[in-house]
Amino acid sequence: MIPNRIPNEHAKRCNHLADSRVKQLIIHIIDDEESVRTSCDFLISSLGLATQVWSSAMVFLQQVNIYKPAVIISDLMMPEMSGQALQAHLNKYDSPIALIALTGNGEIADAVNMLKQGAADYLEKPINSHRLQEAIAQAQALTIKRAKLYDIRHLYMQLTDKEKLVANELLQGNINKVIADHLDISVRTVEVHRSQVMKKMQSQHVSELIQKLVMLES
Repeated sequence: MIPNRIPNEHAKRCNHLADSRVKQLIIHIIDDEESVRTSCDFLISSLGLATQVWSSAMVFLQQVNIYKPAVIISDLMMPEMSGQALQAHLNKYDSPIALIALTGNGEIADAVNMLKQGAADYLEKPINSHRLQEAIAQAQALTIKRAKLYDIRHLYMQLTDKEKLVANELLQGNINKVIADHLDISVRTVEVHRSQVMKKMQSQHVSELIQKLVMLES
C-alpha cells in the first residue's frame, strides 16, 4: 500500500499549491458607477477572494502591473476608456490578465465580440451570483495558463537559432544521433546544445521540456 500513497500525497500537495495560487489572484473591479463597484465587491469578497476596485480603466492601468496574473471584471461602456479598449490594450502588451465583461441591455453583441478578442467571459447586469462564480473560476484558470505560457515564451526566446533547432528535434522524439544527422553536426555538439536547451528552458527532464514546447505550439 505504501507505493500508492506517495503519488496521492504528491497530488494533494500540487492541488494545494494550485488552490493557493488561485486564491492569491486579485479580482479587479472596474466600473464608473459606485453602486456597481460596491455590490460587485461585496459578492466577490463573500467568496473569500481578494478584490480591488477602480473607477476607471485608465486609473487601473496607471497603478497595476499588467504582467501579473489577475482577473478583471470591467464594465463595457465607460468614459475615457471602454471595456473593449481595455481588452485591446491588454492584447497589445501581451498581458496574461483575464477580463470578464459586464454588460447592460443592448450590449451583448459587443460582449461576444470581446470574447473573440480574448476576454474570458461576460456577465449581464444584474449579476447572478452563480454565473459570477463560474466566470471567475474560468478567468482564474485562464490567467494562470496565460502567465505560464508567457514565462515559457520568454525562456524560449533566450535560445539560439541552433538550440531552437535541437529543441524542435527533441519535440519530434529524435535521439541525439538522429539529431546530429539531421542538423549535420556531431553528437557531442548535439549534447552541448541539448544541455543548454534544458538549462535555459528550466526543465529537469526531457518530458518537462516537451510539455513546455507543446504549450508554445498550442
